[in-house]
Formats: sequence, structure tokens, C-alpha cells
Amino acid sequence: MFKRFLAGLPLVLVFIVPCPAQTDQNPPAASPDTTAKTPPGPANTAPSKKVWTNDDIHKGTGVSVVGDRRNQNYHTSPQPTADAATVSRIRASLDKLNTQLDDTNQRLTALKTFAAGEPVKEGGQQIDKGINRVPVDQQIHQLETSKKKLEMQIGDLLDEARKKGIDPGQLR
Repeated sequence: MFKRFLAGLPLVLVFIVPCPAQTDQNPPAASPDTTAKTPPGPANTAPSKKVWTNDDIHKGTGVSVVGDRRNQNYHTSPQPTADAATVSRIRASLDKLNTQLDDTNQRLTALKTFAAGEPVKEGGQQIDKGINRVPVDQQIHQLETSKKKLEMQIGDLLDEARKKGIDPGQLR
């Protein structure tokens, strides 16, 4: 507050102190002005901004410094690594779900091309399951819901792995 007062003080004094009246010996109409007039520049009365250096950061208060040893409110400890059995269990589950998702995507693509009227490469009859009498649009809807369900299960497994401290590279 006091710094602002001091910064504005010269500006106030300029307007308060009366200037002596200037007397012109030559009126402006009598002699042409040959000197170039420079336009008055903007008055730079705003105080300059503070430039922070590394020395100022440690002296200042209210400035958060990452890794500052004086601020020990947050204690971090390394996450424990997950055991190999958990990693292999989650990896096997992810492989199974990814296989199911790929199969679902292939069937969904085939049904969408069939519904669009394009020729399908595979036959419509599955030998091990018989003939499917469900309309194509309902089959597409069922496959889309199962696809969303599989994607949610994969996301849940990845979240579980992250919470247990398993790196994503260990699951590949």
C-alpha cells in the first residue's frame, strides 16, 4: 500500500505545484515555427513489475517452490511394485477381453456392411451356432452394447492395475 502511495506521489506533485506563466516575446502568428514538434509521449507513471530471480523466490513468502525442503507437509513414498502373480492375472484377463472385443468388432463390421447392402465376405451362417433369426438391426444393437461392456471391463482392469502400482508396460 505504501509503495503505491510513493509511486503516485510524483504524479500528484506535478499537478499541485503551480508552474510560472510563460511569457512569449514573439506571438505564434508573427513568426513561423521551424522547429519540429514532438508529440507528447504517454506518461509512464505505472510502477514497473517485479522481476523474480531464484534468489527472490526463497526469500519471498507465499510463493510455492517445488522441492523446497522447508515445506514438508506432503510426504511421498515410492509405490510398492506389484507381485508377478497379479501382473500375470491382469494381463491374462486383458488378453481375453481384447480377443472378445476384436471378435465383436469384426462381427459388427460384417453386420454393418450387410445392412448397407454391400457384399459380405463371410457367410451368414455360423456352423457351431446355427442360423441366427434375430433381425440385423437388433444384432447390431446387441453387439454395440456388448462392445461398450467389454470396453468398460478393460478400463476397470487398467484402473485396478494402476491402483496396484503396475506400469502399463508390464501389461503388454
